[in-house]
Amino acid sequence: MFRGEEIGSLSSSDARAAFTQPLAEIESEVTAAPDLVEEVIQEVEGYPYFIQLWGAELWDAADIADLRVLTIELLQAARQDIYRRLDIDFYEPRVATLTPAEQDVLLATAGCDYPPLIVADLNDAVDKSPANINVLLGRLVESGVLYRIRKGQYEYTAPKFRGYLIRRVEKAGGGTVPTPLW
Repeated sequence: MFRGEEIGSLSSSDARAAFTQPLAEIESEVTAAPDLVEEVIQEVEGYPYFIQLWGAELWDAADIADLRVLTIELLQAARQDIYRRLDIDFYEPRVATLTPAEQDVLLATAGCDYPPLIVADLNDAVDKSPANINVLLGRLVESGVLYRIRKGQYEYTAPKFRGYLIRRVEKAGGGTVPTPLW
Protein backbone atom coordinates (compact mmCIF):
# COMPACT_ATOMS: atom_id res chain seq x y z
CA MET A 1 0.00 0.00 0.00
CA PHE A 2 2.72 2.48 0.97
CA ARG A 3 6.34 2.39 0.03
CA GLY A 4 9.23 4.48 1.17
CA GLU A 5 11.12 6.48 -1.38
CA GLU A 6 14.52 7.94 -0.77
CA ILE A 7 14.58 11.49 -1.99
CA GLY A 8 18.00 12.92 -2.44
CA SER A 9 19.66 15.72 -4.31
CA LEU A 10 19.02 16.09 -8.01
CA SER A 11 21.75 15.70 -10.59
CA SER A 12 23.09 18.95 -12.05
CA SER A 13 21.07 18.51 -15.24
CA ASP A 14 17.85 17.73 -13.34
CA ALA A 15 18.46 20.66 -10.97
CA ARG A 16 19.06 22.95 -13.94
CA ALA A 17 15.78 21.80 -15.50
CA ALA A 18 13.91 22.23 -12.21
CA PHE A 19 15.18 25.80 -11.97
CA THR A 20 14.67 26.88 -15.60
CA GLN A 21 11.62 24.94 -16.85
CA PRO A 22 9.08 26.80 -14.70
CA LEU A 23 10.11 30.03 -16.42
CA ALA A 24 9.50 28.45 -19.83
CA GLU A 25 6.27 26.70 -18.82
CA ILE A 26 4.52 29.81 -17.57
CA GLU A 27 5.46 31.61 -20.76
CA SER A 28 6.71 34.60 -18.85
CA GLU A 29 8.98 37.21 -20.28
CA VAL A 30 11.44 36.50 -17.47
CA THR A 31 14.53 34.49 -18.31
CA ALA A 32 17.57 33.40 -16.35
CA ALA A 33 21.08 34.29 -17.47
CA PRO A 34 23.17 31.14 -18.03
CA ASP A 35 25.85 32.23 -15.54
CA LEU A 36 23.16 32.76 -12.89
CA VAL A 37 21.74 29.29 -13.53
CA GLU A 38 25.17 27.73 -13.06
CA GLU A 39 25.76 29.73 -9.86
CA VAL A 40 22.40 28.69 -8.42
CA ILE A 41 22.94 25.02 -9.34
CA GLN A 42 26.30 25.09 -7.53
CA GLU A 43 24.85 26.87 -4.53
CA VAL A 44 21.74 24.72 -4.00
CA GLU A 45 23.66 21.44 -4.32
CA GLY A 46 20.73 19.83 -6.15
CA TYR A 47 18.45 20.05 -3.10
CA PRO A 48 14.86 20.36 -4.42
CA TYR A 49 13.54 22.68 -1.69
CA PHE A 50 16.51 25.00 -2.19
CA ILE A 51 15.87 25.13 -5.94
CA GLN A 52 12.31 26.24 -5.23
CA LEU A 53 13.39 28.78 -2.61
CA TRP A 54 16.13 30.35 -4.75
CA GLY A 55 13.75 30.49 -7.73
CA ALA A 56 10.94 32.10 -5.74
CA GLU A 57 13.19 34.64 -4.07
CA LEU A 58 14.91 35.59 -7.34
CA TRP A 59 11.54 35.85 -9.09
CA ASP A 60 10.24 38.16 -6.37
CA ALA A 61 13.43 40.26 -6.39
CA ALA A 62 13.23 40.61 -10.18
CA ASP A 63 9.56 41.60 -9.96
CA ILE A 64 10.30 44.27 -7.34
CA ALA A 65 13.21 45.60 -9.42
CA ASP A 66 11.14 45.36 -12.64
CA LEU A 67 13.76 43.13 -14.26
CA ARG A 68 13.13 40.59 -17.01
CA VAL A 69 16.40 38.68 -16.61
CA LEU A 70 17.53 36.90 -13.47
CA THR A 71 21.24 37.73 -13.15
CA ILE A 72 24.23 37.11 -10.91
CA GLU A 73 23.91 40.70 -9.70
CA LEU A 74 20.32 40.04 -8.67
CA LEU A 75 21.43 36.92 -6.80
CA GLN A 76 24.14 38.89 -5.01
CA ALA A 77 21.59 41.51 -3.98
CA ALA A 78 19.07 38.88 -2.82
CA ARG A 79 21.47 36.36 -1.24
CA GLN A 80 21.19 37.69 2.32
CA ASP A 81 17.38 37.58 2.13
CA ILE A 82 17.49 34.08 0.66
CA TYR A 83 19.62 32.80 3.53
CA ARG A 84 17.52 34.63 6.11
CA ARG A 85 14.42 32.90 4.78
CA LEU A 86 16.25 29.56 4.59
CA ASP A 87 17.31 29.93 8.22
CA ILE A 88 13.83 30.87 9.45
CA ASP A 89 11.73 28.52 7.31
CA PHE A 90 14.00 25.50 6.93
CA TYR A 91 16.72 25.20 9.57
CA GLU A 92 15.26 26.84 12.69
CA PRO A 93 12.20 24.56 12.87
CA ARG A 94 14.51 21.52 12.83
CA VAL A 95 16.62 22.88 15.68
CA ALA A 96 13.60 24.07 17.68
CA THR A 97 12.38 20.49 18.14
CA LEU A 98 15.64 19.44 19.83
CA THR A 99 16.28 19.39 23.57
CA PRO A 100 18.69 22.00 24.96
CA ALA A 101 21.40 19.33 25.35
CA GLU A 102 20.93 18.20 21.74
CA GLN A 103 21.07 21.82 20.58
CA ASP A 104 24.29 22.39 22.53
CA VAL A 105 25.99 19.44 20.87
CA LEU A 106 24.64 20.38 17.45
CA LEU A 107 25.83 23.99 17.80
CA ALA A 108 29.25 22.74 18.93
CA THR A 109 29.59 20.87 15.63
CA ALA A 110 29.85 24.26 13.88
CA GLY A 111 33.34 24.65 15.32
CA CYS A 112 34.54 21.21 14.23
CA ASP A 113 36.26 20.36 10.97
CA TYR A 114 33.74 19.21 8.38
CA PRO A 115 33.07 17.05 6.44
CA PRO A 116 32.70 14.68 8.11
CA LEU A 117 32.03 15.41 11.77
CA ILE A 118 34.43 13.30 13.81
CA VAL A 119 33.24 12.26 17.27
CA ALA A 120 36.75 12.65 18.71
CA ASP A 121 36.77 16.32 17.60
CA LEU A 122 33.37 16.86 19.18
CA ASN A 123 34.54 15.22 22.42
CA ASP A 124 37.27 17.87 22.59
CA ALA A 125 34.82 20.72 21.85
CA VAL A 126 31.99 19.88 24.26
CA ASP A 127 31.99 19.80 28.04
CA LYS A 128 30.16 16.47 28.21
CA SER A 129 31.33 12.91 28.66
CA PRO A 130 32.03 10.88 25.50
CA ALA A 131 29.20 8.52 26.46
CA ASN A 132 26.78 11.45 26.79
CA ILE A 133 27.91 12.86 23.44
CA ASN A 134 27.34 9.48 21.77
CA VAL A 135 23.82 9.30 23.20
CA LEU A 136 23.08 12.84 22.02
CA LEU A 137 24.49 12.12 18.56
CA GLY A 138 22.21 9.08 18.36
CA ARG A 139 19.25 11.28 19.22
CA LEU A 140 20.32 13.81 16.57
CA VAL A 141 20.36 10.96 14.05
CA GLU A 142 16.89 9.85 15.18
CA SER A 143 15.61 13.41 14.80
CA GLY A 144 16.90 13.56 11.22
CA VAL A 145 19.47 16.32 11.72
CA LEU A 146 22.56 14.13 11.30
CA TYR A 147 23.25 10.79 9.74
CA ARG A 148 25.99 8.36 10.60
CA ILE A 149 28.28 7.60 7.67
CA ARG A 150 30.47 5.17 9.63
CA LYS A 151 31.56 4.56 13.19
CA GLY A 152 32.55 7.87 14.75
CA GLN A 153 31.69 9.96 11.67
CA TYR A 154 28.57 11.96 10.90
CA GLU A 155 27.25 14.38 8.30
CA TYR A 156 24.38 16.84 8.31
CA THR A 157 21.24 15.68 6.54
CA ALA A 158 20.65 19.02 4.78
CA PRO A 159 23.07 20.99 2.64
CA LYS A 160 24.52 24.17 4.09
CA PHE A 161 23.38 23.23 7.60
CA ARG A 162 26.83 23.91 9.03
CA GLY A 163 26.70 27.43 7.58
CA TYR A 164 23.40 27.98 9.39
CA LEU A 165 24.89 26.73 12.66
CA ILE A 166 27.87 29.06 12.24
CA ARG A 167 25.55 32.02 11.59
CA ARG A 168 23.49 31.08 14.65
CA VAL A 169 26.52 30.79 16.95
CA GLU A 170 27.90 34.13 15.75
CA LYS A 171 24.49 35.82 16.05
CA ALA A 172 24.24 34.62 19.65
CA GLY A 173 27.66 36.10 20.36
CA GLY A 174 29.15 32.66 20.87
CA GLY A 175 32.50 33.52 19.41
CA THR A 176 34.06 33.19 16.05
CA VAL A 177 33.79 29.96 14.14
CA PRO A 178 34.95 29.21 10.60
CA THR A 179 33.26 31.43 8.03
CA PRO A 180 30.58 29.55 6.08
CA LEU A 181 30.59 29.47 2.32
CA TRP A 182 26.94 30.42 2.69
